[in-house]
Order: sequence, then C-alpha cells, then structure tokens
Amino acid sequence: MALYLALRSIVVVVGKVVVYSYLSPSNDFTGRIEVQAHRGGMGMRSEESLWAFAYAMEIGADTLEMDSVFTKDGPDIYETKCTGDYVGEYIKNLTLAQVKSLDCDLQLHDYVQQNTHHGTKIAILEEVLELVNCYGDKDVTINLETKIDPTAPERTWPVEKYIELIPILSKHGLLERTTIQSFDWRTHILIHEQYPAVPLVALLDQTTIVPNTTGGAYPWLGGLNLEKDYDGDWVATAARDRGERYTLFTTKNVVDRANRLGMQVIPGTIDYEVMSNKMIDGGVHSIISNYPERVFAVARQRGLSIGHAKNPSMPECLTNASV
Repeated sequence: MALYLALRSIVVVVGKVVVYSYLSPSNDFTGRIEVQAHRGGMGMRSEESLWAFAYAMEIGADTLEMDSVFTKDGPDIYETKCTGDYVGEYIKNLTLAQVKSLDCDLQLHDYVQQNTHHGTKIAILEEVLELVNCYGDKDVTINLETKIDPTAPERTWPVEKYIELIPILSKHGLLERTTIQSFDWRTHILIHEQYPAVPLVALLDQTTIVPNTTGGAYPWLGGLNLEKDYDGDWVATAARDRGERYTLFTTKNVVDRANRLGMQVIPGTIDYEVMSNKMIDGGVHSIISNYPERVFAVARQRGLSIGHAKNPSMPECLTNASV
C-alpha cells in the first residue's frame, strides 16, 4: 500500500501527498466522504483498464483516479503490468499500435481479489473519456496524474507535452470535471499559465521533498526551495504554490493546518478499514483507495453518506477493453 497525500479542496492519500487549493463554496462535505477509485480500483480489477473504470462507475465511486503518459503519437493511460515484445522499453519511444499489442491481464499477487479479463489492453485517454460518456455518468469526476520524472528526462516527453491533455479533456466535455495532479510541479505551473481555471493537485512523498545532491535544488517542486523559502514547511509551501500542491502525512494537525490555509487533505492509498477510520477521525473529507467499497463500508458504519448513484453494467461500452 503506497501512502501519499493530496491537497486540494478534497484530495488525500497516505504514502504520497497531494495538495491542491481549490476550495469552492459548492464543495460542502459535511456528513459525507468523497471516495476516489485509485487506478479504477486496482484491488478489484486490472489497474487502469477500461474494466476498472467501468467497475468504479458501477459501484458509484465519486472519482476515477488515473495516470497518463505520452507515446510517440498520443497519450495513453499508464499501465505497468503487461506482457509482450515491448515490455521494458520507454513508452515515449513506442507508437500507440505497439503499446496496444501488449497484453495486460496479469493477476497481481498483492491483490488476490482482482478480477482480470483475458486480453485486456492498455487504455488510451480518449477511450476512458468515451467510456465515461457512454455510461452517461454525469456526476463522476476525473483525477488525472501526469507521469513525468524531472530527474529522468530520458524516460518521458518534456513537461510541455502534457499541455495537450487539456484540449483532449475539453473535446469530450469532461475538462470541467477533471483535476490534474502530479509529483512534478512544473506540470502545474505550465498548465496554470495557459489554463488558469483548471484545478490542480500537488503530490508529494518522502522522495520529492528532498534536495538533490548537487546544489541543493528541489527538482520536483518546480523551482520552489522548501528549505530556503519555507523553512522546510511543506504545508506553507503548498499554500504558496497557489494551493495547487501540498505534501504531508495525514494527522489531525496537518489536516487542520491545511484547512486553515484553504486546502483540504486527501490521503491515499487507503486500503484497510482501520486506516479509513483513522483518516476520517483525522478530519479528511476524501480518500483514495484501491478498494473503494471498503471505504464505503466504513463510511456507512459511521453514518456518513458516500458516492453517488450506481450505474448499471453496460458491456456495450467496453468494446475496446480487450482484444
């Protein structure tokens, strides 16, 4: 179980940290918990597959959390557990056709409840957006992470490439229901410059809030110097960064401080009931989980409302899920 936090008007994870200051008067979470299905709910379905995102909508998850990376000729949804001729190569050097030749139906040992489908293929972003529209789910939102590493530029396209995600989301009518998250804060800076209305989520973990060994710069923080400018205070750094990012470990003190700075904390990935209870006790309003139904169960036991209306199964929307 990876842990992280997300700061936003409503985001959190326990091993990484996400921050995002976008508090809207309409985001009233009194008496309820927002549940984000991490990679579609990878504890129950093949991660980031169309099958997973369909499952998340069918159980009524609030948010589809997913990753995106660019191939030679377009963005796809990041998938790590596949077999085929191109496994081990950087996706940026492959075409979509080559990526689509991979089989991604492996059963993950850590997720024994995972339901796999023979011939599952990597989904491209447009297929996921088309799936949402095919289901007709008007309430589900998207939390899209850009997979980019500023310390390994040879692995992905330059950060400027990720601006192209915005027109794709807009084309399918889902931009207004999407937040963009990243550990690489350069993503947020560039997107905010061109699309200031897009909500941003800042991700952090122990590896991204430390300086490099040559010169003391913080490569993940988009030019911010955590030690020099903010005395090592992640919360203050996140608030300064237009609330778009924030790193912390989920305690009530952290949640209270973030709230005072106009941010909400969202921990992830929270996969066990005992941790969900601890997060709710700490005051969070949103939880990211590989097992969203476990979070639902805890919330119901505590008398909290969760999710939204379930969607019926729609196999006709999954024609691109497997070959």
